[in-house]
Amino acid sequence: MTSIAPETPDTPQVVPWYHWLWVFPLAMFLRLWLATLRVRCSVPKIDDREGPSIIALWHDRLFLASLVGNRFFGRPITALISASRDGGWLVAFFDLMGIHAVRGSSSRRGTEALIALTKAVRQGHHAGVTPDGPKGPRRICKSGIVSLAKMTGRPILILGIRFHRALYLKSWDQFGLPIPFSKVDITFVQLPLVARTENDEAVAREIEQKLNELS
Repeated sequence: MTSIAPETPDTPQVVPWYHWLWVFPLAMFLRLWLATLRVRCSVPKIDDREGPSIIALWHDRLFLASLVGNRFFGRPITALISASRDGGWLVAFFDLMGIHAVRGSSSRRGTEALIALTKAVRQGHHAGVTPDGPKGPRRICKSGIVSLAKMTGRPILILGIRFHRALYLKSWDQFGLPIPFSKVDITFVQLPLVARTENDEAVAREIEQKLNELS
């Protein structure tokens, strides 16, 4: 598999158009896979009529992102995805699954990504963030999500996903793949609005603790 070489070190890598011929059937296969899962959640749908939220989930639970976005939210979701080659494939997949993307991470295009996500939230989109991505450390929350909450004035919504039966890849995040027809528990917890005076690291540790409790 190849990708277009970036023009500069900070330019996000993208998937060439002809490779979408492979991404499309993969996305359709995964839609069928997701449809077999027995999802249990305490709420039938998130009431997001009053405004968007910043959705936080661990990187190892991204497999469920499109299912959760399409089933539980009324507003569109813009996700923060790595500017790397792997991120390019994820963008192509998410696009077919109905999720928009902003490219960047804490180590690459961080400022640009934060500005783009802030703009998306102000336009009414939820922001989807994996605070330990794109390269870890696993399940350690970075403070970028706190900065986003302060800039937008929107609440952080914790998305807890617990697999009952799953396979786990030997990747940095131990990416989880729920076994078809298995149970998945989904929990939403909204945190209080983050005040500008609050310590970013303290809030990040709170997010980290809550995500680990629920996932």
